[in-house]
Amino acid sequence: MTTASGPPRLSLRRAAPAPTAPPWVLIALAVAAIGLGIATLVSDKALLRASIVTFLLMAGTIVLYRPHVGLLVIMSTMLVSYPAALRGIGPFTINNLIGMTLLAVMAIQLYREGDYWFMREPEIRMLFVIAGLLLLTWVLSIFFLPNVKHMLPKIAHARGAAGNYGEENVTPRFFFELVSRIVFTIFFVNWIREPKQLRTVLIVFALCIVAVVPSIGMDIARGTSDGRITSKLVGWAQNANRFAFMVNVGIGLFLYLAHVAKSPLLRIGSVLGAVACVPLVLLSASRSGFIGLGIVGLTLMRGNQVPRQWKIVGSIAGLILGVLVFFFVLPESSRERLLNLNPFAPQARSEGTHSTEQRVATLEDALSIIGHYPVFGVGLGNFRWFNMYMHGSYKPPHNSYVWSWAEGGIFTTIAYLTLFAFVFGRVQRLREKYVKHPVLPDLPDFLNLYVVLLLFFSIFADVWLEVHIYFIVAFTIVLSRWALDEELKARALPGVTANTPAARRAASRALYRKRPVE
Repeated sequence: MTTASGPPRLSLRRAAPAPTAPPWVLIALAVAAIGLGIATLVSDKALLRASIVTFLLMAGTIVLYRPHVGLLVIMSTMLVSYPAALRGIGPFTINNLIGMTLLAVMAIQLYREGDYWFMREPEIRMLFVIAGLLLLTWVLSIFFLPNVKHMLPKIAHARGAAGNYGEENVTPRFFFELVSRIVFTIFFVNWIREPKQLRTVLIVFALCIVAVVPSIGMDIARGTSDGRITSKLVGWAQNANRFAFMVNVGIGLFLYLAHVAKSPLLRIGSVLGAVACVPLVLLSASRSGFIGLGIVGLTLMRGNQVPRQWKIVGSIAGLILGVLVFFFVLPESSRERLLNLNPFAPQARSEGTHSTEQRVATLEDALSIIGHYPVFGVGLGNFRWFNMYMHGSYKPPHNSYVWSWAEGGIFTTIAYLTLFAFVFGRVQRLREKYVKHPVLPDLPDFLNLYVVLLLFFSIFADVWLEVHIYFIVAFTIVLSRWALDEELKARALPGVTANTPAARRAASRALYRKRPVE
């Protein structure tokens, strides 16, 4: 900078002050230290509880500033059961603390921005419609259907049936899970804002599948299993069909991660994960999983997750691996079960026949219940009780379509099918838009496989009660919103968040704060 009266003067740039911790952080650490010190003087159990509460509070503080981190933790608890020492004490659990923190953050965000854009998404609306219908039909069942729970013991004794009919009332737990998962979906679509964050979500998803592997087959080792591998670590792995469904999804997921991985080591590890899932499906001895393998193969051959030059090589290698596992690893009973796709042939009394006959009988019982209560069903969580009351069997329907009609009525089933129509259509529209995405290329192809497998396995299991629907809805809405944002910006238009009340207020403040040019 020069002046008229002398030599140029130097203009020094002042560095920004180093960030310091806010006072409340220091106060909180001091309080935690004092609390832990007092707990140390009381007992070891008090110290353990104080440590857990302190850890949960610290985790909640992190979530307050990084909401997507809390979403990752909640998602992992949906897929894998944490050890008892990490779950918390009483109401102070990981999910409860993180959920309350996220609710507070969401309330502040909605108050500041005033933008309820997620309620304009048809999938979110349908989830609320489904929840409302299930709640309505359950309330109607209280007032207009017989209370078979009090009538069952005498009837069961007269029929010679004995034993436990399960939990006294599972409906509150079902409703809590239903509402909490809808809220999780809303959290997800609001706070997963970058493709890298969604890629991290997919990696956590894959790691949760891998985490179950060390615990599978423990019942076989103890001699308490019939040779079908399962795991007690998480709910979806306790049933062979649900386990096969998740592992089939894992094949597509690992191959997709190999497709987007930049590091050769990560790419090789992802391919090995997909290869390891093939024998796991066969070892589950699930016939639906066996057929699902074919669906996975056909879908992958038509999609872009596998490069074109590797499709033929991959299909041949997968077929050879499956044949080797089938003939040299599977026990004879599992091979017999997998090949028994027509157990009602006159000469067939082989492995799996009794299981299929039971399923057919249960479906007949479910259709009978639907015939008695076709409009509103018997209420959420009441199918097993009514099945025991009417047919002397406590078996579930093992079919999501039939389950939704039997418990929630015809309108609930229509609402579910409408939801899937919205999701499937959105996924198909997104496939072309993400072909050359720099971070998540061809991710809708994986979602297409996910949806197809969900609809197929819904014929053999009550998977609509699990978390997969909410994951698929959240993924598709996030991808659709990013695609819309890119389209608007490509036409020199503001993005999807430009017209929110908060954005308008921020623009006004910036206008008034702008200094005139000297």
